[in-house]
Amino acid sequence: MAAGLPPISYASIIVGFISFVVTFFTFLRVFWDSLQTMYRAPKEVQQMLDNLRTELYGERAYFKNAIKQAKSKKTPAREPLEITPLSILNDSIKSMMRDFRSLEAPFLVDEEEADDLDIEKSGKVSLRGSYGRMDFRRRFIWLHTKDDFVTMANQVTRIQARRIAYETSNTLSCVREVEKHIQDLDDRIYALEEHFLGETLGDGK
Repeated sequence: MAAGLPPISYASIIVGFISFVVTFFTFLRVFWDSLQTMYRAPKEVQQMLDNLRTELYGERAYFKNAIKQAKSKKTPAREPLEITPLSILNDSIKSMMRDFRSLEAPFLVDEEEADDLDIEKSGKVSLRGSYGRMDFRRRFIWLHTKDDFVTMANQVTRIQARRIAYETSNTLSCVREVEKHIQDLDDRIYALEEHFLGETLGDGK
């Protein structure tokens, strides 16, 4: 009669089985999530890419205009301090726009599709992309690039937060300057009142 397995062998078998079950269900979950991502690709691509495109071009236009205004101010001593943070954020946006165009390219309508869909080509920049039919190839690409778009959207949100902080700081600085000017004006008015009051009292003697 063969001897039975030692208890440690039974424990190893049970642990191995549990590990296999966990791994199997993890694989099923990942597989199901991948199928869901590919299934929702037509709607997600249009919404996410259009929103991201709008935000990128909006931030680019803001920084371009803000830098232009900062350079036009008649305070050259303060110009580097004001333009430097804007330039850094602007460079980040330009870099992200290049990355966005690279990631977006596989989803855009190609020449054959443009002819079939009768899409007119224009040199104007549109905030709404012309995306092609969501075939299996594009769905598969979306499965592998969706996280990149999500990461980029988060980066844009952080840049927007920094821009708001810069605007707030700039506004507070302007308010402090106005308060300083008002205080200087009050001091001058007070000095003039003291001067006229002294002359009046002198004439009264």
